[in-house]
Amino acid sequence: MATRTMTVDTGEELRGFVERLVESGTYKTNSEVVREGLRLLQEKQAESKLEVLRQLIDEGDSSGEAVTWDLNNFLTSVRSKIHNAQ
Repeated sequence: MATRTMTVDTGEELRGFVERLVESGTYKTNSEVVREGLRLLQEKQAESKLEVLRQLIDEGDSSGEAVTWDLNNFLTSVRSKIHNAQ
């Protein structure tokens, strides 16, 4: 993979935080800190999506038993309701 440079203005507070992490030896470079932060953000977003899917699954599970659905019966029912409403 080709290396590309990206310039980011983190602001003084975050710049100091990054520099302290490098100075402490936790990370070797500023880039390592930023990459790790972005990976964590990626994981957080993926987890949020999974949570939405879990909620939708729970909603589906609690909605009751599945029923057989037939397009022709449905259309006949709709047409009948339209006809009766006129």
